Amino acid sequence: MRVSIAVTPLVGIRVLPQVLLEFERSHPAPRINLSEGFLTTLIPQLIDGRLDFAVALADAASLPFEIAFEAIGPVASAVAGRRDHPLAGARSWSDLRNAKWVLNLTAGSQGNNLLNWLDAQGIGEPRDTIRCDSPLLMLELMQRTDRLSIGPALLFSDPLIGQGIQRINVQPLPQPMELGLITLRGIPLPRAARQLAGMIVRHLRNSPPMV
Repeated sequence: MRVSIAVTPLVGIRVLPQVLLEFERSHPAPRINLSEGFLTTLIPQLIDGRLDFAVALADAASLPFEIAFEAIGPVASAVAGRRDHPLAGARSWSDLRNAKWVLNLTAGSQGNNLLNWLDAQGIGEPRDTIRCDSPLLMLELMQRTDRLSIGPALLFSDPLIGQGIQRINVQPLPQPMELGLITLRGIPLPRAARQLAGMIVRHLRNSPPMV
């Protein structure tokens, strides 16, 4: 029995440890392949069968027809940087006009959503941005340099992942994005994958709101 899944880091800190303990009680020594839940990589892997399912942020309307999306709940974003950042007191986007950024700009990410929102608001994109699709490297740059980022507010508030990072209360912000279960349309999940997906969805829906 093998299950291949992709999840966002938010799911990892929110429910994954509890879910895996529950899953292991009914499936001793399961073979689970776990990867990051980025749309640019998970959609091709779902289509060619390398992934059973994913739990990730997405705009359902922009997904290919072959992909099914079951909404779980909205996820609020936040701007954040290192503790004692020179721009920690910023409250408006004009305060951040000279800020340096590190952003995950993969499709469906909150960084990509931010750039689209800034353009729609007439604010314009940041002039100095490092593109980074690794949450670990992004957090390292946020903790050790003056680069800011945007991501799930709960991720930055986590005592382990968010160590050395503080949220910057700039307003307004883009609307929360939807976290959801992503599968291949019309293809039933294998029994073990279906059970694991159900556990993740149930735990997320029973946890406190992510906004």
